[in-house]
Amino acid sequence: MVGDQLTFCRICAAACGITVTVEDERVLRVRGDAAHPVSRGYTCSKGRGIPAWHHSSARLDRPRLRGVDVTWDVALDDLAAILGTVMADAGPDAIALYLGTGLAYDSGGQIAAGTWLPSLGSSAFYSASTVDNAPIIVAADLVAGNAGLNPVWNPYEPGLLLLIGTNPVISHGYGTTLPDPISHYRDFRNLGGRIWVLDPRRTESAALADEHVAVRPGADIEVLAALVRELLDDGADEIELKRYCEPAQIDALRRAVAPFTRVRAGQAARIDATTFEKLLAELRAHHGRVAMFCGTGTTMAADGVLVEWLRWVLLILTGSLDRPGGMRFNRGAVNRPQPPSATKAAALAGPASRPDLPRVVGQMPAVGLVDEIEAGNVRVLVLTGGNPLTAFPEPDRVRRALAKLDALVVIDVTDGELAALATHVLPATGQLERADLGLAEHVSLRSGLQATGPIVAPVGDRKPVWWMLGSLSKRLGTPFFGGADVDVLTDELFLRGVLAHSSLDPDDVFAAGPRGIDVPIEYGWVHETMLPGGHWQIAPPVLVDRLVAHQQQPAGLLLVPRREMAWSNSVRYAGAGDEAVLRMHPSDAVGAGVGDGDTAVVATAHGSITASVAVDHNVLTGVVSLTHGRSPQGPGVLTSAHDSIDPLTTMPHASGIAVTVRLA
Repeated sequence: MVGDQLTFCRICAAACGITVTVEDERVLRVRGDAAHPVSRGYTCSKGRGIPAWHHSSARLDRPRLRGVDVTWDVALDDLAAILGTVMADAGPDAIALYLGTGLAYDSGGQIAAGTWLPSLGSSAFYSASTVDNAPIIVAADLVAGNAGLNPVWNPYEPGLLLLIGTNPVISHGYGTTLPDPISHYRDFRNLGGRIWVLDPRRTESAALADEHVAVRPGADIEVLAALVRELLDDGADEIELKRYCEPAQIDALRRAVAPFTRVRAGQAARIDATTFEKLLAELRAHHGRVAMFCGTGTTMAADGVLVEWLRWVLLILTGSLDRPGGMRFNRGAVNRPQPPSATKAAALAGPASRPDLPRVVGQMPAVGLVDEIEAGNVRVLVLTGGNPLTAFPEPDRVRRALAKLDALVVIDVTDGELAALATHVLPATGQLERADLGLAEHVSLRSGLQATGPIVAPVGDRKPVWWMLGSLSKRLGTPFFGGADVDVLTDELFLRGVLAHSSLDPDDVFAAGPRGIDVPIEYGWVHETMLPGGHWQIAPPVLVDRLVAHQQQPAGLLLVPRREMAWSNSVRYAGAGDEAVLRMHPSDAVGAGVGDGDTAVVATAHGSITASVAVDHNVLTGVVSLTHGRSPQGPGVLTSAHDSIDPLTTMPHASGIAVTVRLA
């Protein structure tokens, strides 16, 4: 019998409502839910590719122990014995966990992974945050006093939207999730809103904007600093400056941006004076109604943290934060930010093998993980929904390090090279086989929470991630989940336990289902309850010093990352090829001696890859664009885990890096 069931997509944080057509446990089709209040019938090619992904021959069905299919008891007994031995020999910090994007939207799995490691006494927690978005959380922590505070765009009121180094039509947003991005842009502009895009490539988002400024990588800092300078001279919000900013910090900010004139910005970004004046005029004209967010094009750059800081400063100076008409902060129902404490807990030390690297909001830096394995400090690594071979620099070195572990535990939904290297492979339920909550509250376009039950029964021996970790704890005698018996719990019971600590009634949440329940939008609460000492920290000394020392990018070809619609990082959901594609301007292709369709060698001081050339007028001269997240021909080969590591965010320099291109 064929039937339709409602759920929501959990490939990315946009969480679009979808209708799944099922016949006898066979998933036939996925289409958008037209009645969903935010996605409004939209789903991308990844979402429509869920049926093929769900039934893929690459799906993991059974636990594996050193390459052989086994029962869950055999796999977990063996792993628990290794964990116990390692903890006794080397202490709990010898057990590390890496949480990747694949687990970010498995609500039960994500919560379990975040609580299981501390229950063992280990603080060796790593995540994708220090791979692609650490500047966002570091800047929020420095400016607003809380790394979890995130400004969210409201497209339903006209204003000015600035997109810098981000392409939400493909990525569905970074900082504000955007289901149905094209329609939301068009609706916003039809209301009178204006969209500017600063990006070295004329992206799909830039094609829908009112203005596209093709800035050279790194020059966005020069432009933003010059805009801050001009607004401080004329147009800054008096209430924000007088009530929520300290005079000494205002003075420090003025001194820091003084050298960043409009002339300097124009030269660095290769934009004419008229364009800069027009952008400045629009900022002033849309006082109180400015929105701005960035993406991996800037966060993965050498000074991405400066871009994020200046974004906060511009939003503060235009009076566009925490007020109606501007960007709001979702207080949320589950992950509610807490006011600053009078006493801060002592900061934990970073990796012993890399004393130059700090923790980032309590997390160990991803670039230090391989060093910790090589030094023998990490002996067991649990990978939950992440792939260091495609996400980290120096993938060959990563591969060698993983082979040295006492245990490499891969918890995932699909097979691949990483699972082939693992000692323990634990097959997780996929998104259609489990109940879930949409927990990306602080970045959601909608202030609310949605829930779903499973659509089909799990295939083979697939199990929820929370069950796996809870079963290990049971064997180790370190139970968590309040001591609940994992063999009695279900996905929904586990999530109801989470909701019991929220501001919502679990019955109401699950009754509302995939179309969600609204959480009231609030304004002013960040100003009044969250800012340390009642002030924005608009001039943190460490960022002021970084701005003063900022250097323009050198001449020559610069590489920037790119996303593709059919892929979610290293996972393909729709019909795109595996070949790495390098997009470059025709004049740069001629200069490199390559043509459309040729195979080129792309090289840095750290390594080289081959890629197929796509000649593209939409790419700024002097810039080449390559999709990240591919293996083996991915940008990780071109980057380093030791050179050019940001001292604040611990991020490797992966955007705006100098490359050479030649015919293979």
